[in-house]
This record gives sequence, C-alpha cells and structure tokens, in this order.
Amino acid sequence: MMAAQDFPGALRAAGLTPPESVVPGQVCACADTGWAYLHRDDAARGCYVRRDRSGQYIFGAWRGPHRRRGAPAAETLQEAEEAGRQLLAAASTAASNNSLGGTDYEPRGIAAQEILRRMEADRGVAIDGWPKPSEIVQLVGGAKEYPIEVLPDVVREAVLEVHSFVRAPMSLVATSAVTAMSLAAQGIADVERAEGLRGPVSLYAITVAESGERKSACDKFFAQPLRDYEQARLDENLAQVQDYEAELAAWTARMEALTGGLRKEKGKSATSADNIAELADAQRAKPEAPRMPQMFYEDTTPEAIAWGLAKKWPSAAIMAAEGGMILGGHGMSKETLVRNLALINVLWDGASVTIDRRTKESFRVAGARLTVGIQVQENVLRDFLDGSRGLARGSGFLARFLIAWPDTTAGYRDFRRPPPGFPALAAFHARLRVLLNRQGELDEHGRLKLKTLTLNAAAESAWIRWHDNVEHSMRPTREMADLRDVAAKAADNLARLAAVLSVFEDPGVPTVAERHICSAATILNWHLTEARRFFGEIALPQEIADAVALDQWLRDNCVPGRKWTKRNVQSHNPVRGRERFAQALAILEDSARVRLVKDCRSWIVEVNPALFRSTAANAA
Repeated sequence: MMAAQDFPGALRAAGLTPPESVVPGQVCACADTGWAYLHRDDAARGCYVRRDRSGQYIFGAWRGPHRRRGAPAAETLQEAEEAGRQLLAAASTAASNNSLGGTDYEPRGIAAQEILRRMEADRGVAIDGWPKPSEIVQLVGGAKEYPIEVLPDVVREAVLEVHSFVRAPMSLVATSAVTAMSLAAQGIADVERAEGLRGPVSLYAITVAESGERKSACDKFFAQPLRDYEQARLDENLAQVQDYEAELAAWTARMEALTGGLRKEKGKSATSADNIAELADAQRAKPEAPRMPQMFYEDTTPEAIAWGLAKKWPSAAIMAAEGGMILGGHGMSKETLVRNLALINVLWDGASVTIDRRTKESFRVAGARLTVGIQVQENVLRDFLDGSRGLARGSGFLARFLIAWPDTTAGYRDFRRPPPGFPALAAFHARLRVLLNRQGELDEHGRLKLKTLTLNAAAESAWIRWHDNVEHSMRPTREMADLRDVAAKAADNLARLAAVLSVFEDPGVPTVAERHICSAATILNWHLTEARRFFGEIALPQEIADAVALDQWLRDNCVPGRKWTKRNVQSHNPVRGRERFAQALAILEDSARVRLVKDCRSWIVEVNPALFRSTAANAA
C-alpha cells in the first residue's frame, strides 16, 4: 500500500507523468498503456483499473509502481486525459460496489455505468473476490484465407490451377509461386522505397506445415523454368568448364615446380628476388573459374551458400521442402549458430560480407541476392527455436520472413485429373522465362548490375500510409506491440513484394505503381496476421514463455487447500533465475491469475480459483 503523498513518486517510477498536486479522487492515466490510478488521502491505499489484452477491464488494489518498460511516448499525453476520465468513472463505480474493497468512492462520469454493464456482461468482475483471469497469450485464431484475388491475373490463375490438382493448402501454393517470382526478379532490379532506402527485392518465406503437405510438388510446378535455365547454362558452358579444369591443372603443375625449386635452393644466395617475382607472377596467373549459375540450394550450410554466391553465381535461392535440412543441419549447430544467422540476415539486406578463413581461401560476397522459401515441421521449428536460446528471434532472423501456417488439407485431397497441358501454369512459366532473359549482367568483380525501381508518386503515398499504420500498431496495447521486430521489417517487405509483382508484369518498367503497393499490402497484412499466430503460439518471447511455464506449474501444484510460499515456488518451479522468476510472476499478477498474500513473515502465492474451474470443465 502507498500513502497519498508518495503517489506522485510512484507514478514517476512507473514512467508516468504525475500532476503537480494530487487530490482525493484524482486520476493519473497513461493512454498508451491503458492504466489509470485513483487514490484517496484518508488511507494509505489506492486502486487501479486497466484493460487486459482481450479488452476487458481488470481492477485491483494499489501495491506499488506498475512495472513497465520506459516512459510513455510524448504523443500519448493528450490522449491520457480523456482515457483518465473514462477509466476513473469505471474505477469509481467499481470501488463503490466493493469490487476493490473500498466503500467511499463516488461514481464520476456518465461512462461509468456503461463500462460496468459491459464488464458484468463479460463476467469481467470477480467471483470469490477475484477478477476474471486474462490469458497470457492471446490466440489470434485459425488460419485465414489467403488473399489470392490480389495476385496478378497470370499468377492467380496458375495458383488456382495447381491448387485444384495438388490440393495443397492455398497459402502454401501461393507462397511457392511468389518465391519463384522473387528468385527471377532479384536478378533484374533493386527497389528504392525512399531516397537513400534502396534494397533487394528478394523475399524470405517460411511455411509451417507437416511433411507430406506437397510443397515439393508445388515448388516443382512453379520453379521448373528456373531449374531449366540453370541446367541450360551449365550445358552451354560445359566447354568452358573443361578448358578451366585443364588450365587449372597446368597452373597447379607450374606452381609445384616453382615451389619445389625454391625448397631445393633454400638457404642459397640463388634464392633471390627474381625467384620470388616469378612465383608472384605465377600466382597472379591462376585461372578464374567460369561463372556458372547455381541458383538452388537445399541441403547445405549458410557459409557454403555464401561461397556459391561469391564464386559461382550471385543470385540464388534456398528452396527446401524439408526445412530441417536448413534449420536443423550442421550450419545451425551451437558453434556456428550466431555467425550463420547473422550471415543470412546480411544476405537479406543485400549488404557485403567478408568470410575470413584460417585454413581455406577467404572470400567476399558483394552485390549478391538470395531468396528463401522453406517448409518446416512444427516440432522441428520448435526444436530450432529452443536450441537458438532466443537468438532466432533476438537477431531479427525470423522477423525477415513472410510466415504462413496453413491448416492441413491431408485427408481431403481426393484425386483430380490434371488440366490438359496446364495452360495457366504455362502462361506463368512464359512470364518467368521473360524475366530470366532479362537477368542483370555481371561486372568485373562478379557482382550483379541491377537497375533501380522507384515508387511513383501515388505508390509512394500509399507505401507511406501503410508504413505509418504499421508503425502506430507497435504502440503499447496495440496489435503489433509484442511483434515490433516483425512490424519493423514489414514496410521493407511491402516494397520488395510490390517490386516483384511489378517486375513480373513488366521487367522493363521503371517504377512501381500504386496498384502493386495495394496488392502487396493486402498480402502483407495476411502475413502479419499469420506472424501473430506464429509468434503467439510457437515463438514466444522469453518472458512470456516463462510466464506460461510458471502458470502451468502453479496450476499443477498450487491446488486449493495447499499453500506455497513465494520462496518455495521460486525453488521448485521450472523458471530459473531470480529476475526471470520475478518477471514471470509479475505477468501472472497483472493477468489476475495469481496474487501474493502476506502471511506472517512470508508471502503466499494464491492461484485464481477460476483457473481450476476451467481446467475441470475442460477435463469433463
């Protein structure tokens, strides 16, 4: 509890701005958190009201500074006053009805009765003196329907045609088409979304699905022209490869002869600058391997991919129907995880990177482009995330991906005869071949020469509006507040996808049109919803994962009639570390799932009885 004169200090500690003076019944609110504080000066106590993640109101007694990170944004201060009026009215009404144990709070504001009616309708007010517990993790719901209607006509018809035959999830089929388009487009152009903000059009996509969802079949359908292009270039340049191998063998023999001669003359005055100069000339004459397009990587390591981009062909894709080969392979072992996650991030950015080796040739990747399209089983992905110890999320690796988590179609895929000749898919392939014939040339260093697509005036305005909407969604209590890493990359991905759609329609176009931004925005909105499902159920932040684990342990062990002290809970629960335990317990308190009760010199952890009722109901 807190004395009235200490209330402003508590607000400052909470990152809130207190008034110049505090009077009985006054509210101090912060709109971006949804918190309001009410106190009275005749007792060392206060009450609070806030909205939980599901939009319901929770009331409680004031016990100290609210735990929150950082100060509220300056632009929320004006909103705070109105939020304070509304929440004060609700808090006053609830207090007058003994929801907080108070007896002398006076209702204020006409909104109080309406808010209270809504609370009671939602069963938001306590049973047995407890508020209704809120969920720690808010589930977004099942998979939504993929917005196939916004894809270009040629793409949409091809996706529908393949889907009608393969019967794989629609989002999986569409994602296979988009990644094939990304691989073809990334070798033609970059996109400039604003002055100084230029980057690749390459896309990273990950589909969470069990083995057998037919991603391999989808990739084969859509990427076949790309694989044919790769093989044709290899066949055309077979003579160059044979000439290179002969030149390399001759150069190797010459180097061995020179170095052998130097070893024989070791210590003699004859080993002079002339011999050293001859060896240097021979080293500079080492034949260069011809640039041969290797555009697809599957079972390999990120470093091997980087070497291929530097030495073979600077535009490629990771296409893996079994994502475990990438996420669970040697390249993602504990010893190499940090380095390889950073490397894949750099390749998404299109930046240059130097790979230094002690025992092998060092190399530099510059001007290269990489597309990623992988399918991974849920359990494999969970193992990868657990093994990364938070690095997959913390490094921004997952934030770069367009995520899809479709419902399975297994069991409902009755055989259908394929359409004769796959006419819609043939039209899609024809467009890809046009793009392949427009691939950028290489400069003397083996880097792609790419043109730059800009956004026309209408497209730029649409992109800015969408960018700002996503930026605002990252504010506290809003839908992307817990996914700031994903939201921060979303506008970049929007420009990339819009550029891919633009290049696919016309590889010679100089600008991205507004319609491409709008279509890409619809698809990105869908992927952001999928990301909320994914991160809300699989890739939880550490503090939320700890809270979930602690909550389950408490429900299993702190059964009614059995007391557990806070100290004993900390000693036996699965969340290790004092700070992590304190943070997890605070989340459960804020969610009205537990409370601490003083018993002599110990704090007892009590679990909301409603949690046991829901468990019993589910079991029944």
